[in-house]
Amino acid sequence: MEIREKISLDNVIARATELPVLPGTAQKVLAMMGDPDVSVEKIKRIISSDPSLAMKILKVANSAFYGGYRNIQNLNQAILRLGLNAVRNIVVATSMKNVYKRFGLTERLLMEQITGSALISSIISSEARIADPEDAFIGGLLHDIGKVVLNNEYPDEFARVMERVYNDSVPFTVAEIEVFAFSHRDLGAMIIKKWGFPESLELLLKYFDNNERLAKERVLHNLTVIIKLADIMCQKNGIGWRKSANADIDFGNLPELLRIDNDLMSVITKRMESALGQCIEFYC
Repeated sequence: MEIREKISLDNVIARATELPVLPGTAQKVLAMMGDPDVSVEKIKRIISSDPSLAMKILKVANSAFYGGYRNIQNLNQAILRLGLNAVRNIVVATSMKNVYKRFGLTERLLMEQITGSALISSIISSEARIADPEDAFIGGLLHDIGKVVLNNEYPDEFARVMERVYNDSVPFTVAEIEVFAFSHRDLGAMIIKKWGFPESLELLLKYFDNNERLAKERVLHNLTVIIKLADIMCQKNGIGWRKSANADIDFGNLPELLRIDNDLMSVITKRMESALGQCIEFYC
C-alpha cells in the first residue's frame, strides 16, 4: 500500500493564498448585521444594488417555506416578512456558489447537500421548538464549508476521500484523516471567523464532532444534533448524494436526543418534502 504524506492545514492555507471571500453584497449585509440599530431601509438599499439578489429575496419570501399566503411585490415587504436574520441567511446561501472555483457534479452535490441540510435543520428547529430556526439554517449551511475549500484546492485528494465514503461506506471524518492532517471542521472554523460570523458559530464547527465538549454548551449541543439529523435526512432522501434514496438509513438516537417522536418526525418529513424541491432550486 502506497504511503502518502498527509496534507497539513498550513499547506492548505498557503495554497489557497486567501481563504474564500463572500461577494461584496453579502459582506456588506453581514457587516451591517453586527449593528444592533441596523434598519430595514439600510439593508434594503444594499440588496437593491444587486437586482439578482433582490429577485431571489422576493421569490423566497413568496415561497411556501416562509408562509407565502399573500403575494409580496416589493423588497421592503419581503424583508419584513422574512426578518433580518432570515434575510442574512438567504444572502449567504445565494452567495455560496461564488465560493467554488469550479462547478461540476461534485460541486453541485456539495451545494445541494449543504443547502438541504440548512433547510431541513430549520424545519426540525421550527417543529421541535428546541432552537432558533435561523440559527439552525446558518449552522446547517456552513457546517461543511471546509469541504468546499478542500475540494477547491485539492480536488484529487478530496476525490480520494469521497471514494472511500461512497465505495467503502467509511464516515467522512474517518476517511479525511487518511489524507489530511486536520479536519474540515478546523478549516471551516477559520473561514467562519474570517467572514465575521459570531463566535458561537465558529465554536459550533470547531467542536462539531466533540460530544464531550458540546455537552457543556446546551445551545450548541442542540444545534449540532439538529444538523446531524438533517444530514442523515439528506442522505436518506438522496439529497446531495450520489447514491439513490435509501429508506433503511437509521437516525440512531438523534430524534430521541431532540425529543422527537414518530408523529413529529412524520410532520418534519412532510414539511421537508414540500419545501425542498422549490427551495433548493432557489439557492443552487
